[in-house]
This record gives sequence, structure tokens and C-alpha cells, in this order.
Amino acid sequence: MKTVGQVMKSPVVTAKAGDTLADLVTLSRQRHMGHFPVVEGDKVIGIITDRSLREASTHPAVYNLLLDLLASLDRGLVEQIMIRDVITAAPETPVVDAVKLMREHRIGCLPVVKDGKLVGIVTASDLLWDLATQEGQRQG
Repeated sequence: MKTVGQVMKSPVVTAKAGDTLADLVTLSRQRHMGHFPVVEGDKVIGIITDRSLREASTHPAVYNLLLDLLASLDRGLVEQIMIRDVITAAPETPVVDAVKLMREHRIGCLPVVKDGKLVGIVTASDLLWDLATQEGQRQG
């Protein structure tokens, strides 16, 4: 059975609680990423997702304007909007259990933690790609 540790991405691009939202928006645009574990040292203390940023706005049509405004103001901090109760997985977590966790909690990623330290991240896209790859190998 495949595990999260076999599918996760590592190293992980992270944020710190004191980072500005402008920094995070820039990083998100540069790296085309939507999930950022917030860490103190190697410990996960929160997570910022594209949904966190979207929910900070009052209307979806305002989202891009809001991001541009946040980037220009350079005043918002990650800690103000990060999700603090982070759902995580261990590297040995079976992929099927990771999928169940993500579906149950309606989340798009799981930071992967070993001995209290962040070691990777697995996203819904990673799991979907892994499934597609497995299916292609079966048909090939």
C-alpha cells in the first residue's frame, strides 16, 4: 500500500507567522502554489491556503483586487489569517487515509510531520496525479 511519504513533496515552501501577506502573495504568484504551512522552526503552527486568502475578501470578484491591495499596503500579517488547527499526516500514513482526511475536513493539502517536524506536504493534486499514474501503468 502506497504511503503519504512516497507521494509528498519535500522540501516544503513555508511561511512564518510574522510574514506579510504581501510576501505570501508574491511567493504564491512566483511559485504557482496555494498551500503554505506556517512554521516556528520545524513545527507546524498554522497553514495558509488559497481558500484562506479568498475568504478574507467579501466577494470573489474582489479577490484579485484584494491581493493587489494587500501587496501594495504590505501591512497584513500571515498570523492574522492562518488556520491554527492544522490537520497533518505522517509519512507512513496510507494514501487512502490521507484522501479520507482531506475529504472529511474539506482541505486541499496535508503537511507531513515526523517527530513533530515538518518533512513534506501532499496536496489533492499530488494524490490525483499519483492515481492517474497508477492507472496509466495498469493500462500500459
